[in-house]
Amino acid sequence: MFRKKYRVNTLALAVACALSSAVSSAVSAQTANNQKETLEEVNVTVSPLAKPADAVAAPVSVLKGDELRKSAAATLGQTLNSQLGVANASFGGGVGLPVIRGQSANRVKVLNDNLDVADASNTSADHAASIEPLLANSIEILRGPAALRYGSGAIGGVVNVIDGRIPTEVPEEVEGAVEMRHDTANNQDAGVFRLQGGAGNLAWYLDGVYRENGNTQIPGLAIREHEEDDHEEHEGEEEHHEEEEFNTDGFVGNTSARAKSASGGLSWVTDSGFVGFSVNRLENNYGIPAGTHAHHEEEEGEEHTLEEGLDEAHEEHGGEGVRIELAQTRYDLKGEHRFNSEYWDKLSFRLGHNDYEHVELEPHGDHFDEGTRFTNKAWESRVELTHDNGGEWRGAYGLQLSRKDFAAIGDEAFIRPSITDSIGAFTMKEREWGSWHLDLGARLENVTIDPEYGSDKDFNLVGLSGAIQYFLAEHQHLSLGLTSAERAPVAEELFADGAHLAESRYIIGDETLDKENSLNLELGYHHHNQEATGWHAAKVEANVFYNRIADYIYAANTGLEDEESEFDIYGYQNRDATFYGAEASVQFPLASSLSLTLFGDSVRANFDDYIAGESREVPRLPPLRFGFALGGNYTDWNWQWRNTRATAQDRPGAFEESTDAYTRMDLTAQYNFKLAGNDAVVFANARNLLDEEIRNATSLLRDFAPEAGRSIEAGVRFHF
Repeated sequence: MFRKKYRVNTLALAVACALSSAVSSAVSAQTANNQKETLEEVNVTVSPLAKPADAVAAPVSVLKGDELRKSAAATLGQTLNSQLGVANASFGGGVGLPVIRGQSANRVKVLNDNLDVADASNTSADHAASIEPLLANSIEILRGPAALRYGSGAIGGVVNVIDGRIPTEVPEEVEGAVEMRHDTANNQDAGVFRLQGGAGNLAWYLDGVYRENGNTQIPGLAIREHEEDDHEEHEGEEEHHEEEEFNTDGFVGNTSARAKSASGGLSWVTDSGFVGFSVNRLENNYGIPAGTHAHHEEEEGEEHTLEEGLDEAHEEHGGEGVRIELAQTRYDLKGEHRFNSEYWDKLSFRLGHNDYEHVELEPHGDHFDEGTRFTNKAWESRVELTHDNGGEWRGAYGLQLSRKDFAAIGDEAFIRPSITDSIGAFTMKEREWGSWHLDLGARLENVTIDPEYGSDKDFNLVGLSGAIQYFLAEHQHLSLGLTSAERAPVAEELFADGAHLAESRYIIGDETLDKENSLNLELGYHHHNQEATGWHAAKVEANVFYNRIADYIYAANTGLEDEESEFDIYGYQNRDATFYGAEASVQFPLASSLSLTLFGDSVRANFDDYIAGESREVPRLPPLRFGFALGGNYTDWNWQWRNTRATAQDRPGAFEESTDAYTRMDLTAQYNFKLAGNDAVVFANARNLLDEEIRNATSLLRDFAPEAGRSIEAGVRFHF
């Protein structure tokens, strides 16, 4: 059975990669003599050397413009779920964290304009990232290790959310945008505004968002029901569950939420650079679906406001109906100086301070009691100096420092307070000769974790990377990369010991954990020529990767239960693991402004050793996905029909639940028009048109909180 399933996945990936190769071979001969691309290229900030995404050796995706507006959702994971190699680790409607090639949490660095978001989203699956996708200008996704530039927390990938809080230039006139949208999936209303302007050397920026939703609407029951093998043996247990466990039909209980955010920034801009400052305030209140219980049934399709969700939570007992109340104030300083030099290019610096906290609110009778309080007072700074010596070696030197003062306070605090200090220095070099391009890099880093009680932990980390690209034509290249990166265990992996109510897990850390060492091999092909016409304009991306992680750190489901809390016990441990997979996307231009995109991605992971009685499957991996998207792009309007097939994930890991296959069909459309001489857009997004029951294999709550059913989101956006 195992071998048969393995062939199915391999065959699907082989077809996708072969399709990419066939198309690229057909267009390569024609594109070799094309003129240099003159259409607008946006340099990605994940490279300090001002390179467009198409030229970066590592696989990079950029979500911006209309594509970002269509995909933007309440959570970061939900926003990026359709990107190659990226899945959503949902925990109800209020939490969605990105999973890149099977890696998440402490291996995926979520950045706010190149600095760590410094929240608590990496400590637990129920903690939301303190990012509002509706306010993003663009989102960059770097798949694969990026620890060289961003530190050991980026051993699996980077999600960099770029906003305009700190202006880098002075607008010629006051500009702004207002957007309003409504989503039937959870009766969500959201409003966003931006405003920017300036005079002389001074530029300013303002933005804000307000979002409120009720419970997530789903097809069928929230809690997946399992057939008992021996009914008589469990008859007493079932009667007990009938008294205490309630399922919901047509919605997921306690998933209402309300969030608001506001930002302001000022910059002083000159011909040689800029310096600017911004402040952001974010408040978010969201419910956690019951991990083992749900409340009374309601009629299918009945909508819940936030107040009704709070009332429902009040009526529940004990650990049911937990809500998270999150508040964050963030301060950022950013600057850049461009040199008038033949060798030195520019000096850039960033400094950020984040004051984050959230409280788990536990219902007791007719009121809420404050449970565990998580705080993270963090700052991070980075300085980068780039140079170009006239066509031979280009490069960058960087220094990064950070401190995180993290604490969990309360009767159910499962992590002891600690201070984590990190200092890292890195260099990146690149050179071109003929059709070849070489990238090299190295990083040294020291991480020290000082717990409130107990011994300090000190880790010295080394990162090395090399990538070579061969340009078959100006807009077409092959790449081969090798990266060695190390990651230090974080505080929760070392010091956790206790029950976490919102997550319904008892978590045990291990103070003897070793650091991880990832050796990642990447082979890629890329073709993209925006100036070409017809079939020569096909956009092709294909990547195959192999990542061996020595002393991989993960929370293993022990299969045991804590007697007092009655939660399953998860224990952190080291175990060698190997991840491998592929991603491919081919976009064909068709007649009459139509385009067809074929895509697919897959990741598999096994532990290298055999331990009697333990599974070799790495838990909570996304399944194989493949599909197509047919779209039309016209003068005033465009549309896209997207169909995604996800196979069953029947390799869930020890004591974890498998998930069924599903087909997701989405349709988006927008119409552009003028209103009082200004640009305006009306848009509509129909999601999960087949009303499929979708349970994310990456989610701890896959048995209790499926994704939303059939829904329509519609809105209007004004630019002035």
